[in-house]
Amino acid sequence: MAQSTTGQQRPIAQAGLFKKTVVSLLIAGPFLAAGGYGLTESDFPGWASGVFLIVGLFLAAVPLISIGRVVPPLALVEGEQLLVSRHPTMKPAFARMILSIPFFAGAWWLFEFTLVPYVFPFVVFVVAMFLFFKGAMRYLRNLHITYTVTNRRVVQQYRFLWLYTKEIPSNRIISISEARNFFEIITGRGSVIVSSGIGERQTVRIEDITNPGPIAESIRRFFD
Repeated sequence: MAQSTTGQQRPIAQAGLFKKTVVSLLIAGPFLAAGGYGLTESDFPGWASGVFLIVGLFLAAVPLISIGRVVPPLALVEGEQLLVSRHPTMKPAFARMILSIPFFAGAWWLFEFTLVPYVFPFVVFVVAMFLFFKGAMRYLRNLHITYTVTNRRVVQQYRFLWLYTKEIPSNRIISISEARNFFEIITGRGSVIVSSGIGERQTVRIEDITNPGPIAESIRRFFD
């Protein structure tokens, strides 16, 4: 039973890797293009070209350096049934990256079409990079997190440059709660907090989930 489930998960994992690669290339593409353009233009700052290329290469290489390529998904033991398996939504990460676009455009416009001192486009560029990296770090984090609920446990797995697994057996769960702020309510997102005691190690936070209600209900069925 467990071997069959693992075999069924492999094609899903491969499809997920392909999707991650495509999305990473789409995000990295503008940075690689901007870095390449800067190398061909003598009036484009060399430091800016280098920053664009480094960021682009890092984002493009994310799927290749992830240990998720070699570490299999969560294996179920005999008699264990998968109830829910979800990844965090990428909407908050993409929103931050999209928000940085006007600042990148503003920095380019100030540098290319005005005579203001270079410090002004540089400051706008720094703001754009800050917003983009806030979104990119959220994207990288959410990309490698998997939340799994079975009839025996609740599991959080993080698989990137290392493997980190936190799980709570169903018979030790003492608290289930849902949390949503204003923006999460209007965008249909939220978190489910599962606890078996006091302390970080005793809590699994299923965060940034679209429509978290079914996950909470599947966990509450443990007590039926």
